[in-house]
Amino acid sequence: GIWLVWLLEKDYCANLGDRLLDDDDKLKLMEMNDNHTEYHTCKEFLEFCINGPGGDAGEWASVFPGKYLEGGKEAGGQLVDQRLLPRITEGEVRMLMVKDTLFQIIHKKPVEGGMSAVGGVNIPTFYAPDDPLFADLKAKFVDHDIPLLMDAMSLSDQPLPLLWTGDFIPADGPEPGSTIYIVGEFNCSCVGISNFGAGCGPDKDLTNVTDENYLEGTRLTNLIGLKAIEALDQMKA
Repeated sequence: GIWLVWLLEKDYCANLGDRLLDDDDKLKLMEMNDNHTEYHTCKEFLEFCINGPGGDAGEWASVFPGKYLEGGKEAGGQLVDQRLLPRITEGEVRMLMVKDTLFQIIHKKPVEGGMSAVGGVNIPTFYAPDDPLFADLKAKFVDHDIPLLMDAMSLSDQPLPLLWTGDFIPADGPEPGSTIYIVGEFNCSCVGISNFGAGCGPDKDLTNVTDENYLEGTRLTNLIGLKAIEALDQMKA
C-alpha cells in the first residue's frame, strides 16, 4: 500500500522532527493504487497500518487490508516514510530491466486529476532503451549505479531479478530549469508486461492488444525466456 498523507487544520513544522503528531490530529490520505481519498485521525491511520480496518482504526474504503507490519521483518513487514515529490504529477520514468539488460523505458503519466502512476491508472508512453531523452538517466543508473546499489544492499553475491524495474520521479535540479530523477522504488514483485496492458481484465484478452504492442510485448517475453535459460546454465556451471 502506498499513501499520500496531508496534515489538516495545522501548519507544517519549519523543520522535519520539530514536533510529533497527536492521536487526534486529522489527516487527508490518498491511496496510490486508485487515487481514492479518505479522512482519518493519526491514530486511526496507524491502527490501520498495524492491525487493519475496524476497531480503533474505524471504517475504511480501501480494498486492501493494511497490516503492513504483519509477519515482521522476515515476511517483509515494513513502513517507509518518504517525502512527497510534487512533480509526480508529471509522471514517473520506469526503467524496465531483464536482469542486466534495459529493455524499455516507460513514461507513466497519472490520469487527469490523479497523482498516482501505478497499475492501470496511468497513461504510458514507450521509449527505446537508447532514446536520447533519457540518455543521462540510463548512463547513471544502468551503466554505473546497479553494481553499487547491489553492494550497498549486501546483494553483490546475488543474481539480479529476471524481470524488474527502477522507477524514477522527476525533481527540480540544482540549476534553474534543470531536472534530476529520484528513485521511488525497485520493483521485482509485481512487474507487468505494459504492452499487454490493454488485454488485462475479466472481459479482455490479447485480442484487445494492438499488433504493434503485441509484437513489442512478445519481444520482451522472448528476452525473458533467453535470460532465464542463461541463468539456469550459470547455475549448472
